[in-house]
Parts: sequence; C-alpha cells; structure tokens
Amino acid sequence: MAAYVRKKRVGQNEYYQVVESRRIDGKPRQKVLVHLGGHPTVDDALKKWPREIKRLRRRVREERYRVPEGSETRATYRVMLKRAASSEKRANDLESNLKKLRELRKEGVV
Repeated sequence: MAAYVRKKRVGQNEYYQVVESRRIDGKPRQKVLVHLGGHPTVDDALKKWPREIKRLRRRVREERYRVPEGSETRATYRVMLKRAASSEKRANDLESNLKKLRELRKEGVV
C-alpha cells in the first residue's frame, strides 16, 4: 500500500490529508488515513504536533485551575470549562493522529 499527501481547499483554507488510492469496481477511490490539518508534509506534522499537544494540555490545566471549586454552574465558568474540554478533545485527537502517523511511518507507508 502506498500513500501520499493530498491538498484540500475549503474556502480560503488549505488542509492536507494522507490518503491511499485504491480501485473499487474499477474506479479510483481515495481513503483518508490521517488528517494533517494545515501541515503540508508528514515530517512537518510529526515535528509540530507534540508541541501543539503540550500547549493544548497546558491550556486545559490553566482554564480548569481558574475555575473556583463549586463555581461550575456560573455562566462564566461554564464557558471556561467548555473551552477546556474543547482543547482537551483537540489534544486527544492530535495524539491519536500522531500515533497513527508514527505507525504508518514505521510500516513504510508514508
């Protein structure tokens, strides 16, 4: 299986994906293996994702630390907790993609 990086344009933004190409019923079809986001190369994503994950995890800790105990029901603090949860999800997704990308690199796919 060979994979390559495909560029997708969404509005004014460009995003990159690692895809593999296959023929299904005689027609070429691409299967997305990993979304690289704004990183144009696999090496760029492998280099920058660990720092991005650390930054997101730090933001989660800071947001949650700023919410006083028992204040979770106040609107302002709910917004902060929601932002922290969003950052945590993004960090988890990036960790998952980083793991997939490292496995694909180890297997020689990318």
